[in-house]
Amino acid sequence: MKAEEFSKNILALDKSIRFAGVMERSGHLYAGGLREGVNEYLKGRNPEISFAQTAYIVDLRRMFSSELGNLKYMVYVHDKVKIFSIPVKEHILVLSTENTTNTENLADKISEYIKSVETQLSLYPPSNIVNNEKKGILRNLYESGIGEDMIAEQLDLDINTVKMLIQEIT
Repeated sequence: MKAEEFSKNILALDKSIRFAGVMERSGHLYAGGLREGVNEYLKGRNPEISFAQTAYIVDLRRMFSSELGNLKYMVYVHDKVKIFSIPVKEHILVLSTENTTNTENLADKISEYIKSVETQLSLYPPSNIVNNEKKGILRNLYESGIGEDMIAEQLDLDINTVKMLIQEIT
């Protein structure tokens, strides 16, 4: 199951979900959307900033996994909405709900769904989300002997996305 279908299925799990999407650990959202008829609160660059902040915080929280166990989810509660961040494989599922949503019930429902489809998930972004300029830089870095990890860091991409793009260009 691709990321776009996964996002739509999450959106369909509960009517209180306003938005669902999948992003890389870098904070780049590459799949998802807003429920039809719902007003968007964040405009302009604000969604992008929010995603980057979320990815950073999720990554920081993973540092404590050995002492606290794996991170299940995080929730930011605002006056208007609740924003969930749920690690899924090497990605992050982000969603927003109405502020009256029962956090634990919804998190349990989503976790059960993820477990039921986890083996079918292929969340890596399609190569067409990476522009030709970035692909050219990736090719140059790869051909000059730079390692995949360093390329991922330099281009702010997930390591598995880098590996997929390298397969595509070789």
